[in-house]
Amino acid sequence: MNLLSIILPVLSQMKDSHLKKQLLAHFPTQEEKFKIIEESFKTFTSQKQPKEVLNTFFKSWSQTNNSAMTVAGLSNRMTMIVHKNKEVKSEYDLFRSVASLNRIVDEDLAVVGRVLHSTLFYNMATSIAGDDSWLSNTYLSKEAIAFKAWKDKNSLREKDIMVGLLTTLVHEIYTHGEVEFIIPLFEKMLEEDGRFSKSEIEKSLAWITVHCGPTEKNHFFHAVDAIHSYSKAFDITIEEYDLKEIVEDYLNLKADVMNALYTQVSEVYAI
Repeated sequence: MNLLSIILPVLSQMKDSHLKKQLLAHFPTQEEKFKIIEESFKTFTSQKQPKEVLNTFFKSWSQTNNSAMTVAGLSNRMTMIVHKNKEVKSEYDLFRSVASLNRIVDEDLAVVGRVLHSTLFYNMATSIAGDDSWLSNTYLSKEAIAFKAWKDKNSLREKDIMVGLLTTLVHEIYTHGEVEFIIPLFEKMLEEDGRFSKSEIEKSLAWITVHCGPTEKNHFFHAVDAIHSYSKAFDITIEEYDLKEIVEDYLNLKADVMNALYTQVSEVYAI
């Protein structure tokens, strides 16, 4: 199993559209980046890691996946259009777009379920790292900073909101692949660690497991709906957008983050 083998079947479930053609065209071209990411996760989970490695891994990795605030900010930008009395062809479709976008962060913000997903990530990282010193920005890599800056620029500062919606689309389908790929790796790592009971492993990895199955897949299709509704609200032609640059930038920057983490582990063990 690899990332593409998880992602491509979901893309194939989409209705025929420009978005489907674009995603199926551009994701397979990034196989090299996927391999870098996969190798990083495999190497990290293959043996016990020193405290420094654990702290850097969780602090930097967190910057690539905890994006609820960014999605919420994109939603704010969309409703701000009405607040500023800008012309909208269909306020109903704009509302539908915002409604779809908000469904992506229901679980993250504890609107559905009782626990903030940021708390679940904190619990996971802290239980594995031993304490919460990983929260310090001293463990934040320059590659992780660059990834987060790019993603926030696309969603919160790029003039064309559609770019933010398309970036969210790419993020959601990638994240579906990542959580499904890493869950057996993390389970095996904690089982072999010897410090965790079965119930403690389940509790520690709750952040990953709650995103497995239909969760991220549903988020992806909510992102699809948000794009189509937004295009109707402003009479935008989706076919004018080429996702090649977004897909390449996303996976290049993500691979940079994970490669830096892989390099750190390799130096420790002289791999």
